[in-house]
Amino acid sequence: MSENENKIINKIPIKNIYYLLSYAYTYLKIDEDVLKESEDFRHAEDLFARILINSLSSLIKSGFYRNYIVQNDDTSIIRGKINISESIKRQTLVNKRLNCSYDEFDKNVRFNQIIKSTIQYLIGLPNLDNNLIEDLKKFRPYFQDISLIKLTKETFRSLKWNKNNKFYRLPIHICQLIYENKLPEDNKKGKIRFKSFRQDKQNEYAKLYEKFVLNFYKKEIDKKGFKAHAPKINWKLDESFNNDTKHLPGMNTDITLEYEDKQLIIDTKFYKDIFSSYHSSEVYHSNNLYQIFTYIQNSNFNGEINGVLLYASLGEDIESEFKLQDGKRICIKTLNLNQDWKYIDRDLRKIVNKYLFNKED
Repeated sequence: MSENENKIINKIPIKNIYYLLSYAYTYLKIDEDVLKESEDFRHAEDLFARILINSLSSLIKSGFYRNYIVQNDDTSIIRGKINISESIKRQTLVNKRLNCSYDEFDKNVRFNQIIKSTIQYLIGLPNLDNNLIEDLKKFRPYFQDISLIKLTKETFRSLKWNKNNKFYRLPIHICQLIYENKLPEDNKKGKIRFKSFRQDKQNEYAKLYEKFVLNFYKKEIDKKGFKAHAPKINWKLDESFNNDTKHLPGMNTDITLEYEDKQLIIDTKFYKDIFSSYHSSEVYHSNNLYQIFTYIQNSNFNGEINGVLLYASLGEDIESEFKLQDGKRICIKTLNLNQDWKYIDRDLRKIVNKYLFNKED
C-alpha cells in the first residue's frame, strides 16, 4: 500500500450521503428532520430505510402503479383467449372448465415487487434501527397481494419507465442502492466505510457521484450565461475522407460547463486507487487521461477548452495540472467526501472559479 493510501481516512459521514442523494435525485428534497436524524444513524441502511419510508408514504397516497398482466387460468367463465391444446392436455373439460389467457389490470407488477422485496430485506437486517423496522412493518398490509421476488441486476435493468410510473423513481433508486450494496460497510456511529470502489463506470455509486456533480453545478451556480449539461462530443474527422464510423465509440461527457468563451469538461471517477503501478512507480490511470484528452481535443466549442478528472476521495488530497502545447489544460483532482459539507461545496465552486470565472480562491 502506498504512503498516500495509508493517509486515507477511509470514512464518509452518512449525512453527506443524504446530500449526495438529494442532488443526484432532484426529486428528493432535503428534509431537515431526516438530516438531523442521519447524524445518529449507525448504518447506511438506516438512512436508506428512512428515505424509503418517507417516499412510500407519498406513493401510497397517490396509489400503486398498475399494469396489464397476462393471467393463465382454468375457468368456468370464458375470458380472453381459449387455449384449446392446454385445455385438452389438462383435461379441464371434465370439470366443465377451459384454460384461458386474459389480461388483468393489476398492481402485482415489477415496481411493487421490488419495493416489497426490499422492505422484507430491510426488516430482516439485525442492525437496522428498531423504530425503522416497526415503520417498515406498517407497510406490509398494502403489499399483501404483491409477490416477493429475487432481486438481480436484470430486475432493475428491465424496468420500463413512463409518465404513469415516474413517481416511483426515488423509491426504486433507493432499492437499487440497497441491492447494489456499494455504499458502505457498517462502522462507527455516524460514519460508514466503503466496501469497494469497483472500476466499473456503470455501478450505481459511480453514477450517483456523476449525477451529484452535474446537478450541483446546475442548481448552485447562479450566473447569467453559465450552462451545465452532459452533451455528446463528435469526432473531428476529415469529412472529405470516406470514414468508416460504424464501430467508432461515442463520446458522452459526464459534465460539461460553459461560460462565455470558456468550456470545462469534467469526467468523474469513483475508484479506490487513483494511481496504477508501472515499473514500481505510481502513475495516473492512462485510460482516464486518454479519455479526457480525447474529449477536449475533439470538442468543437469555439473558445478556451480545458478538462478535469475529478476523483472521489475519502481523505487523499491531490491536484495536478498539465498544459498541452495547444494551450489546453488537464487537471487531475480529488474531491474529499469525508469532510463537512460546506467544504465539499467550497471545493466544487473553486473548480469553476478557476477555469471559468478567472477567480483564484
